[in-house]
Amino acid sequence: MKIPLLTSFTFKTWYKVSALVLLCYLPFLFNFLWGNHDWGWVKEYTPLNSGVFEGRFSQFILPTILFSGNILPILSVAFGLIFYALAAILLCRLWQMPEKSLPTILLSLCLVTAPYTLSWLYFAFLTLSCLSWPLATIISFLVLQNKSIKKTYAVIIATILQTLALGGYPPIINMIGVIFFSLIINDLCLKQQSIKTLIKHYFKHLIAMLCAVILLLLIQHFLKAYNLQHDTYNTNEINLNELPSKLLLCTKTAIRQFFVTTSFIGYLYKYIMCCLFLLAIIRLYLNLPKRPLHIIIFILLILAMSISSVTTLLVAENKNYVLYEPRIEFFGLLYIYIFSMSVLWRSSRTLIKNITLAASVILILYNFNSTAYAAKVWSFGFTAENSLSERIISRMEEKPEFMPQKHQYTFVQGGVLDFRSRYYIEDNTSHKDSYTLTAPYIPWHLPYKAYTFYYPYPFVKSDFDTYWRFISPNDLPYTPSLKNYLTNTIDIWPYQAATYTSPELIILILSAEGKWLAQKWYETNYQ
Repeated sequence: MKIPLLTSFTFKTWYKVSALVLLCYLPFLFNFLWGNHDWGWVKEYTPLNSGVFEGRFSQFILPTILFSGNILPILSVAFGLIFYALAAILLCRLWQMPEKSLPTILLSLCLVTAPYTLSWLYFAFLTLSCLSWPLATIISFLVLQNKSIKKTYAVIIATILQTLALGGYPPIINMIGVIFFSLIINDLCLKQQSIKTLIKHYFKHLIAMLCAVILLLLIQHFLKAYNLQHDTYNTNEINLNELPSKLLLCTKTAIRQFFVTTSFIGYLYKYIMCCLFLLAIIRLYLNLPKRPLHIIIFILLILAMSISSVTTLLVAENKNYVLYEPRIEFFGLLYIYIFSMSVLWRSSRTLIKNITLAASVILILYNFNSTAYAAKVWSFGFTAENSLSERIISRMEEKPEFMPQKHQYTFVQGGVLDFRSRYYIEDNTSHKDSYTLTAPYIPWHLPYKAYTFYYPYPFVKSDFDTYWRFISPNDLPYTPSLKNYLTNTIDIWPYQAATYTSPELIILILSAEGKWLAQKWYETNYQ
């Protein structure tokens, strides 16, 4: 069967969906916000090789091609959302939704306006890339599904596209797995294809996926060999002895993810989606040939699709970076939800279609409301933290030792202050996501970038993270004054003793944790 990539219906639906999506995210288009990673890149630009140090070799290809690496207000977010809208429409084609405007528009909106998308709006330097990689991934599957393309060429094209996507953000492996198994489930149940036919057809898909993963690992190997990639929380190799326990954790998480709520993603959203998923499974099972082998394979495919959505958890060295994180579920669980809705939309039963229609409208309204609420909370938090930065600079200027025209200071900050969560109405969220709510706009690493962003003088010569982990005794000029400060007078913001200034050093203590870390560092190095 031929599956043309673009049709007149696709273009007509694309501009309608894009218009509604841009309306949903309008506050983020005209209220330029950026997270703690972005201060340097917002001020300057993102070179093509910026992500190589953590193995993300293709991360900035699209921003470089479109905007010469610049993070541009409105355009960076708008282009990412428009590309993501096209990905949603092509996904409908991939799952063989009928070419009808209403189901396609509603399903696309449920995907693109989902609260999971919010997490990528925090990363101004990644927004365009990570909202665009789903498009490359879905095109790779459309190429593989198109029988008019020679198998060898289809595998090569799909491998390249998937390798680039994985090289831009490795957790996309979750999405690749979910879509792969969803297609097999679709053909097994709704088209009732034989097991032999499925194996023959999807063998090339499996080859392309394996080749993409192998290419990714080879590229990362050579990046490490030439000291271009460093071991970070993203790239550290895991201990193979942990795999059995990791598999058990993945299985538990694959089930629990349907019920764990996060910031801006409440129980209403989760339970509606969970009900749709269960209803879709029932519909798929009723269409399944009732042979023992088919039933066993169907159960295994549902489990495989669910576990695929948490594949990143299997290879992550530190599970806390990926467990129940919306930016990870954006590439996994969300596509299980949308696949379930596509299955129900294709039902011949009027009742099921009406249930799906009602659920879609409720979810889209929920998504618009969540996005608007997030825009308010984020805007208040961004304004508050920038006001805090101004107060901190004013406090420093009151010290006679602060002479930015003459001196370059070593700057050390202890702790951070989270302002966004102050404007978020407490709910029964079971997991507060950092990047949609609690991560500060002031950087954890090299925080001076925020304080010198608007300042006329670059008064910092060296800076560290806010946890005092990488500071050797030689980095700070040890004096009786510094000793007295760290042992006796140190205090937290907003008290006067929250700042310490000498002709060579500035210390800023923003939290009780920051005070403890500073004193712990002193005890470790000087006592």
